[in-house]
Amino acid sequence: MFESTQIDLNGYTPVGDIIVISLCTVMAVLLWQTHINKNTKFRTIMTILATTWVASVTNVIYEMLLYADNIKPIIIYILRIVHHLTLTFIPLLYMQYLHNPLWIPKKKKRRYGLVTIICITAVSLLDICGMIFHFGFYIDSNNIIHKHFNVYILLYIFTLSAILFVIIKYRTRVIRQIFYGLLGVNLMSALIMIVQAIFNQVSYTCVCYFLPVIGIIFMFHSNPYDIKTGAVSGCFLINELNDATEKNNPIIILSITMTEFSKAVNQYGKFKHEFYSFCRKSIKKGILYHFPNERLVLTIPKKSVSEYQQIIDNIVNNFRKNIYNKFNLEYKIIVMETSDKIIDTGDYIKIIDYIERIMPINEIHNITDKDIENYYNTNYILSELEDIVIKKDLNDERVLVYCQPVFNLLTDSYDTAEALMRLKLDKTGMVFPDQFIPLAEQYNMIHTLSMIILNKTCRAVNEILCENYELNRISVNFSALDIKYEKFCQEVQNIIEQNNIPYDKIAVEITESRCETDFNLMRQKVIQLQGLGIKFYLDDFGTGYSNFERIMEIPFNIIKFDRSMLIESVKNDSSKFMVSTFASMFNSLNYAVLFEGVENDYDETHCVNMNAKYLQGYKYSRPIPIEQLKDFLKHKAV
Repeated sequence: MFESTQIDLNGYTPVGDIIVISLCTVMAVLLWQTHINKNTKFRTIMTILATTWVASVTNVIYEMLLYADNIKPIIIYILRIVHHLTLTFIPLLYMQYLHNPLWIPKKKKRRYGLVTIICITAVSLLDICGMIFHFGFYIDSNNIIHKHFNVYILLYIFTLSAILFVIIKYRTRVIRQIFYGLLGVNLMSALIMIVQAIFNQVSYTCVCYFLPVIGIIFMFHSNPYDIKTGAVSGCFLINELNDATEKNNPIIILSITMTEFSKAVNQYGKFKHEFYSFCRKSIKKGILYHFPNERLVLTIPKKSVSEYQQIIDNIVNNFRKNIYNKFNLEYKIIVMETSDKIIDTGDYIKIIDYIERIMPINEIHNITDKDIENYYNTNYILSELEDIVIKKDLNDERVLVYCQPVFNLLTDSYDTAEALMRLKLDKTGMVFPDQFIPLAEQYNMIHTLSMIILNKTCRAVNEILCENYELNRISVNFSALDIKYEKFCQEVQNIIEQNNIPYDKIAVEITESRCETDFNLMRQKVIQLQGLGIKFYLDDFGTGYSNFERIMEIPFNIIKFDRSMLIESVKNDSSKFMVSTFASMFNSLNYAVLFEGVENDYDETHCVNMNAKYLQGYKYSRPIPIEQLKDFLKHKAV
């Protein structure tokens, strides 16, 4: 039998437990006030704090009543059991919390949990048996307290070992700082427990259990509020949207992007004052999020359509009155609400980004179902473009070649054409250039498309020539991005040679570049390819940037006048004189002039009178599949 000993009255002081009780209370209040999504992890943290609070309170009462007079032993036993059960459940909840950040497999998680519960149950039953059969902690008939062996020390050693084992085993699944933080705080708890045992103390047991809890709160639940704006970090928006989607609670989402917002907040006290005033007036029920790209997003629970519109109108009016009118910060405001048409909650911000890129400044846009549909179509097109680029198949069936015949006034025939690009995708069908060309250029995928169109155009030219049709050339559009590729000229040359056609049957259309470096590079490559016999067109003359000195430095063969020049020329005599003078000047310098956008007989006559050599437009043909170009060509005389 274990030797009976009477407990030392100096073995306990309530200081440690009172500190833990205070910290649990304060941290619970702060966590509740700090914006943290009320998800499973948050609920686990709050449960741990509540369990720790109960363990500390029962320990204070238990230790105080041990030495009180006329207290029934059963009360002492109950308090002891409650204290130790709540205390030993803290590591179990701690392990439950670490399941997600450490990516613990569900099977192993259940296994660890089951083993821990079995150990807790076994130790608790052993302690209860000790009370009954007087071989552990018990109070005898003379109200003398005996303690032979504290079985819960074994449980603490086991749970600490299990926690350290899991943290070390899955350390590669978290960043190094988090691993060392979790490991350090648990080792510190063990050290305090050892020191406490050496000095025959039990006052800081709850502190040892509580320190790891503080660790995960600091590591995973730091304050998300931006002190300067009072807004919540944008990374928490997804949590709110997920919660709203699960509970089917509609939310209004209002995005305001202001240029130089951060600078104004940092440097101008008056602006900060007005901004806080705007927030107090506008954000009474909602949550304000701050994103790095000068964007604020306000979420407000939606209760009714009338209230929805009134809230939005009030916020917009307050913003214009107190922010825009006083400080003249350019803005874009986007309004939307949660929708079942959104596939993933992460798409809300992506849709806002998408709309913001295409909307004008100082405007308000209400996102509609059509906008959402366009966003997903754009994403689908982008994914198909990425796949086309990855595969690099010059005969990719998704890329179609259309063309628009060009009428040659000198030969009175259609002997040239412009190749045009289309996409044909499974989900969207035909996709026109205005939908995918900007995407391809933005994400640096245009070059692969250009090479595919060149290859398919060369293949069509080969077929046309083999069938003995008269064809002078077909022009292919290339962007400034294509010209920048180091092997551009070699790629063009290889594709033309592989399709076994003469170089002069292909023309390259490019637009003028503003950049001095790009201009010099363009000139070098134009001269290099012209040496092979390839013709060059200057596309879209009359739009954007036009520099005659630079045009003269590049030996273009044909200058294409944009339709805007044709429209301008019919406004009055001065405009007509200006456009016709340009055309005459280019003719005198041996540049052939092609007018685009000819739609009727009047346009045709007008262009002929302005020294046009080539005409292109709907009067002659809309864009057609390149296979149909033969319908416009003549057979060579035998």
